[in-house]
Amino acid sequence: MHKTKHIKPLARSRSPQTAATPALAEQEALVALFTAGRFAEGETLARQLTQRYPDAAFSWKALGTLLLAGDRQREALPVLKRAVELAPYDAESINILGKTLQDLNQVEEALDCFNQALALRPDSAIVINDQANILKALHRPTEALTGYVRALAHHRRAIELKADFNGAKINYVNCLKRLHFQYDDPSVRQLLLQAITEGWCRPDELTNICNDFIKFNPIIRDAIQRSQHTWSAQSSLQQLLETTEIDAILNDTLFVQVMETIAICDVELEQLLTLLRYSMLLQTLTTNAATPAQLQLLQLIAIQCYLNEYVFAVTDDETAHLAELKQNLITAIEQQLPISALQVVTLAAYYPLDCLPTAMTLFERPSLTSLTAILIQHLREPQQQAEYRRHMPQLTPIESGISALVKNQYEENPYPRWVKTAAVTQSLTIDAFIRQQFPLVRFHPLRKQTNADILIAGCGTGLHSIDTALRFTDSQVLAIDFSLASLSYAQRKTAELGITNLRYAQADILQLNTLDLQFDLIESAGVLHHLEDPVLGWKILLEHLRPGRFMSLGLYSQCARRSVVKAQDFIAAQGYQATADDIRRCRQALINQSDIPEYQHLISGRDFHSLSGCRDLLFHVNEHHFTLPQIAKLLRELKLNFLGFIIDHAVINDYCNCFPDDPTATNLKYWDQFEQEHPDTFANMYQFWMQKAS
Repeated sequence: MHKTKHIKPLARSRSPQTAATPALAEQEALVALFTAGRFAEGETLARQLTQRYPDAAFSWKALGTLLLAGDRQREALPVLKRAVELAPYDAESINILGKTLQDLNQVEEALDCFNQALALRPDSAIVINDQANILKALHRPTEALTGYVRALAHHRRAIELKADFNGAKINYVNCLKRLHFQYDDPSVRQLLLQAITEGWCRPDELTNICNDFIKFNPIIRDAIQRSQHTWSAQSSLQQLLETTEIDAILNDTLFVQVMETIAICDVELEQLLTLLRYSMLLQTLTTNAATPAQLQLLQLIAIQCYLNEYVFAVTDDETAHLAELKQNLITAIEQQLPISALQVVTLAAYYPLDCLPTAMTLFERPSLTSLTAILIQHLREPQQQAEYRRHMPQLTPIESGISALVKNQYEENPYPRWVKTAAVTQSLTIDAFIRQQFPLVRFHPLRKQTNADILIAGCGTGLHSIDTALRFTDSQVLAIDFSLASLSYAQRKTAELGITNLRYAQADILQLNTLDLQFDLIESAGVLHHLEDPVLGWKILLEHLRPGRFMSLGLYSQCARRSVVKAQDFIAAQGYQATADDIRRCRQALINQSDIPEYQHLISGRDFHSLSGCRDLLFHVNEHHFTLPQIAKLLRELKLNFLGFIIDHAVINDYCNCFPDDPTATNLKYWDQFEQEHPDTFANMYQFWMQKAS
């Protein structure tokens, strides 16, 4: 059963009322109909109760809630107002009325309701969060920020009181992402760890705050400082970290969890990890011995390097040492000689273990049982993906030319590699999601509670498609991509998560016109601009979108890509190619020139810190850039109603402060002016939603 974002399960009336009120059995019958999703029957009963008990707040509140469940806000408004008149101290009713007013664009009145509800229930995290959201819509960021700080504490308290309160977890991380910490806060650190472990959001959304909290650890901070003095020299492990310091770092559970889950996106931490890896390589070749703590630390580094696809710099000396280590292991495998865990994990910190012949035999070695997780990651999971690849359906051929070149890039470097996504999700209808993202924009609701048909056109390794399938759980999602390597990775992760409303197939967007498929929502983020003809791809997707349905696109901004273009010019001048070695060398060259603002901007981004991400960012075989006037023209030509950008609310606030006569933030002419003055606004692409004409 679906409930819209402000609909809560009906509760029986508990407070005594002087007016006649429905009997307990009548209330329970209404609650049961609502819980079962039988809204039409519930509405009939609720209307009967308002006639029989016209002064009972429960009857009106129940009717209003049922109307909202059908996205009938205008009908619900007078009903909920009557409920509040009859129960002026019911904070929940007042808050629901506020959400309804917000949906109907009556934002000042909505804020009044939220303030009234908070006066009655100052400890309600839900009301605090709703108030902060409406303050964003009203472009009052300072007050909104204060609200987020208050909400953070209340969401934390709600989680402490009810460990399975998923709504509080989602709201907590949404607040957390909007705040910046100057010092370590143990309570925040603990919930940050819990958020990553349990998947309260996509872990990479917390990358920056995780980096900060890791570097709050004084041992890591001191080790970073030491590494900066020994960057160009060979250092022993003891010079970087003493034994007691390694033990202390391994007890930092946030550091351990991040190393196993998220690609580190911090140059200082990368430099430290790179030197630690090199020092362990030297120790392996000279003594072939390590303490348990040293071995555990190297395992974390190996897992991290596998996640970032070995993007860390490698010196010529390391390459020579690695050749020796690799040959030693090959000989040991072939001749059944002893192999130490240290040898294997050291190689795993530089290369995937399937580079070794008959590597699967490593599972049979008792000496390597401590490395089971790494062996599964390097050997068994790729084996599973190979099986999915063999059975992947193909909907269209992949033609030669640009399509084949793009396909080959993602076969070599599937993008992105990831471990976890959001496991704690809020299931919504498409209408509810759009209303949540664009509360002031009017659109024609889909009014489809279940079985919406969704296409993800260009799903990559499945992060996008899985998020969509989890968000719209009552929908059926088809995800397509050029690359079988990407699709097989996506299929494995989907199976791991037990998702059943998502299927995959290989296809070329430019060939989809050969298929008879229609959808209620089509999403394509960061894909069309890599096609030979992006506009043709857009038009073909629209042919598969039903009238009055929705589309979400992500397109590169010509303005925001200026730093990328500068780096690409540098790459061309230096003759770097799209190989792993050249990408690593190029990254170091850019890091060494980080005083150049454009390069600093690139270095601070997530994509710079993985091999596939850096190739996608700087070495792509084909890409097109767009401007907002071009997009506005295409929207007119294609008869699409622009609903808004998916972008940080702070940007929306700044925009609306500049253009107060555009409260819906949908004027692309204004947005073009805003982007010219703030050229990095759409560094993560123009990501926007639109609705097709009926």
